[in-house]
Amino acid sequence: MCRKAQRLRDEGRLQDANELVEAALRRDPGNVVGHLLAGSLSMALRETGLARTSFERVLALDPTQPRALLGLARIALEEGESTACRDLLTRALTRYPDFPEARALLEIAHGLTVGANSKRAATTNGALRTERLRLPAECREAMFVQSDASLVFAEPRRPRSEAVAAGAAKLSRVATAMLDRAAFRPLRHAVIEGAAETTYVRADDTALLTLAFDHDVKAETAAAHLERVWGSCRSELA
Repeated sequence: MCRKAQRLRDEGRLQDANELVEAALRRDPGNVVGHLLAGSLSMALRETGLARTSFERVLALDPTQPRALLGLARIALEEGESTACRDLLTRALTRYPDFPEARALLEIAHGLTVGANSKRAATTNGALRTERLRLPAECREAMFVQSDASLVFAEPRRPRSEAVAAGAAKLSRVATAMLDRAAFRPLRHAVIEGAAETTYVRADDTALLTLAFDHDVKAETAAAHLERVWGSCRSELA
């Protein structure tokens, strides 16, 4: 059942795989592979709390299981807990030194810590005038964030806008660190498919812009809006 669930996961049929894993664990609640699969599927489905529970159940059965430690380290990194991430990865590598995924993530965690401590973008005085940016009518949400997670503007502004800005800045740093490890250039463009909208990202070393559109907006239209607003943001800051 777990092997079939793995095949379904690799085919992108996450819900079908999840249902099969749940059935397998009902038959064998102590199955380490089943709990690992449950954790990886929950991560893919963005159910972080369930993923953490699954990985912790694995560690209750096998306290040094490296893939469970890696899973918890990924969650810690997403939540900004770099120290906890490094500790978990060190434990995984102690058990399994030849673990390339853990070693790569550890390098990323170290790089993020160094980057957060040494790199600070110049802050603005709030003088960015959003009315001059001419945000597109099709845009559901827009956000401009400096690399130190300072929110320059958000349209519409919501109570959690600051937290979303911090998450966007961290995501950009993680993506750039992964690209750097693969010998690619830093993150400059990204497209994030959500359940209700598609978010287009433009970034450089000092800031990032996100524009969210309904799925029916054509990609070339959204990309053109993104480049125009990006240019306006940079001009206004200058």
